[in-house]
Amino acid sequence: MKKNLLLFIIAGIFTLASDGLFAQWTKTILPNPPGGHGALPGRIISLETSGSNIYAGTLGGNLYLSQDNGNSWTYIDTGLTTSDINSIKVINNKLYIGTYGSGIFTSTDNGKTWVGSSPSLSNKFIYSIQVIDSSVFTGTWGGGIFTCSVNDTAWKQVNNGLTNLNVRVLGVKENRLFAGTWGDGIFVSDDKGESWMQSNTGITKLYIYTVTGDGPNVYIGNDEGVYSSTDNGYSWTLMNQGLTNTYIRALTIIHPNLIVGTSGEGVFVSMNTGSNWSPVDTGLTDGYIYCLAVSGTKLFAGSLNGEIWSREISEIITAVKEQNQNVVANNFKLYQNYPNPFNPSTTINYQLSSRSLVELKVYDALGREIKTLVNADESEGLHSINFNASGIGSGIYFYKLKVTGLNGKGGNYVSVKKMILLK
Repeated sequence: MKKNLLLFIIAGIFTLASDGLFAQWTKTILPNPPGGHGALPGRIISLETSGSNIYAGTLGGNLYLSQDNGNSWTYIDTGLTTSDINSIKVINNKLYIGTYGSGIFTSTDNGKTWVGSSPSLSNKFIYSIQVIDSSVFTGTWGGGIFTCSVNDTAWKQVNNGLTNLNVRVLGVKENRLFAGTWGDGIFVSDDKGESWMQSNTGITKLYIYTVTGDGPNVYIGNDEGVYSSTDNGYSWTLMNQGLTNTYIRALTIIHPNLIVGTSGEGVFVSMNTGSNWSPVDTGLTDGYIYCLAVSGTKLFAGSLNGEIWSREISEIITAVKEQNQNVVANNFKLYQNYPNPFNPSTTINYQLSSRSLVELKVYDALGREIKTLVNADESEGLHSINFNASGIGSGIYFYKLKVTGLNGKGGNYVSVKKMILLK
């Protein structure tokens, strides 16, 4: 018994050492803001790049700038009257900052001085800023959408047909403007916001976090995962193969690759327009990613507690290619359920490297069997099963995957994970 315990400890130490040795993501912690400039650097929720500059907006810590590819950061909030920066956009060398509660600020000297938004912007709770040609658009919480010229400060509301004024995100594809709302899904406009049409065909959850266009496709992210549209946003298809966490908070494109940040399991990449996804989280110890940006050869990710992570794009793409080559050949895997904690249902994913006999069961904390979820001969690939716990009480439960290879292929595999039911 002691020998087995010692081997277990040694194996654990080796695993931790290996992760540290081969970690590819690197972390930079933003400096504490000076006195009177907000709290400690909080959750990083907005990133923007322009040339060699990288801007980071936080909840509670205000605004930062890096001019050396993310190695060091300085505070550029002098003149700003809020510490919550929801959106950052650089338009014609002018820096736009969307704040929660104080409207939009602009700077033409890289944040040394700021001009507050015009009184014509009657709603000050800004979530998103976009531009089409010479028109700037902003999405607000409670006021819908406003627009003005890049050479003007007079804003006007453009909400005709927009039935939900809580606009969480704006996106642009060519001259089509997309508005992601909080509760009514996606709206589209082809006349620079003068009229809006709801376009939710195929979408189940209508709370939208991100909208991005690329070539013929448009992508949105919500708590179900990533939706893709190949018809300019008229209809949507859920693309979640390989996503073990569907709480999408950020989405960016390094053509033709899609990259998402999730709330809980870090970063995933798709190299085939969302058909399947691979995690790229080696060394990424914070799985809560709220924004993504590309600068030079690096991808940057903003997370909790003032942390900005970065990784070479070439490393990410290479890692995904290797995973795609090896996932079927070498891997059985049981993933953590999501959501977790859950009430009353949760999703469990598992990967089979070959056709196998599969048994997936749920047990209570005393080891008593609660339910058999799977008992079948299944093909190789990623599988997903829903567990509805409406008939049992709150507590800690375990789910166990037992795999037996067929025809002399794949071998045997057993894995157990914990989940928490909160009612």
